[in-house]
Amino acid sequence: MFLHITSLLVGFLCLLLVLLMLANARFNQQKNIYLIIILFIVGAQRFIHAFEALQLTHLTYSPLKIRPIIGLFIIPVYYLFFRRLILNKVEVKKEVIHFIAPSLFLFFDLFFKQYSVSYMVFLFFSSAYFLGILGLMRGLFRKRTRNMLEMKTNKAIRNWATIMTIISFMLVVSSNYFLFSATTVKITLVDFYGYSSFLWLVALLYLLQNPVIVFGENNLIKQISVSQTQDFLIWSVKPTVKIQEKDKVLHAQMLPSIDATLLKIQQLQDTPDVLKTKNLTVETIAKELKIPKSHIAILFKYYCLYSVNDYINLIKVKYAISLINSEFLNNYTIAHLGDHCLFKSRFTFSKNFKKFMGMSVTEYVVLHTNKI
Repeated sequence: MFLHITSLLVGFLCLLLVLLMLANARFNQQKNIYLIIILFIVGAQRFIHAFEALQLTHLTYSPLKIRPIIGLFIIPVYYLFFRRLILNKVEVKKEVIHFIAPSLFLFFDLFFKQYSVSYMVFLFFSSAYFLGILGLMRGLFRKRTRNMLEMKTNKAIRNWATIMTIISFMLVVSSNYFLFSATTVKITLVDFYGYSSFLWLVALLYLLQNPVIVFGENNLIKQISVSQTQDFLIWSVKPTVKIQEKDKVLHAQMLPSIDATLLKIQQLQDTPDVLKTKNLTVETIAKELKIPKSHIAILFKYYCLYSVNDYINLIKVKYAISLINSEFLNNYTIAHLGDHCLFKSRFTFSKNFKKFMGMSVTEYVVLHTNKI
């Protein structure tokens, strides 16, 4: 009973995530369609078998029961999920090729009653794709980030990819086990879905804790914006003004990567090692992220809520606040704090601090640390 309830819960969560991801599709340009397909298949399968096991109904329909050969399509779906996740490429023409062989097998199955796929063929087919997944995983773990800013996101992706690799291995082993065992199968599909639901429950919990995977980078950017120090909202997830005619071509070229670039800029503006050595201008951001200066200029023009000059000063003020909160003034003066944050003088530091915080540096220190 417990296994069946777990299976039902996992089915519900999978289908709920599918609905949330589809509802968010308009705003998310980094969506992995194969993740949606996988979650839908997993959710639907477990719902069907849980309903049967709990005897809530006797009239369920499972395509895999009627046409087991349909399972051949699931294998490349998992591989293409990894390919998009790791390579971050959408190449529809190349992806379609992976479904040619399953389609041919399905065609023969539909029109030739005596036809059946050899178990050895399925073993080779599924094993080849799993080796392909391992190859992609090897590339993921050997990939070096361009800078420290990408480490947090990459860690989430690596953990998620590892969980899905384990699930993929379980899928390949179990499917071949059922085929080769024929009539001697000791574990039923209902039991398999029940036991495997524990692993899927772990995967789903991880998904819910990492919205960058479920909803894409757009959602993560919103989260970072809301949780920034002193709740300064600096970047917008959509253009704040109408795109000018002269910028439309470049903006269209940038569109697929705008979310990712905004995320990197927001991570950069909270990196102490960068802020204590240089001002975040259009030029320095372009250099740090290895992105054309013209692209960064477009982002400031249409997605930043401040002018470039105000943005620079706001980031320095935010950095000063983080230093104050970490007890920087226990050993240094306010003047030294301004110098450390690259303000040209104590006057410009004080002026900009009050402009953005609504109080002087001294007032802020007294209010938040009870010391000067």
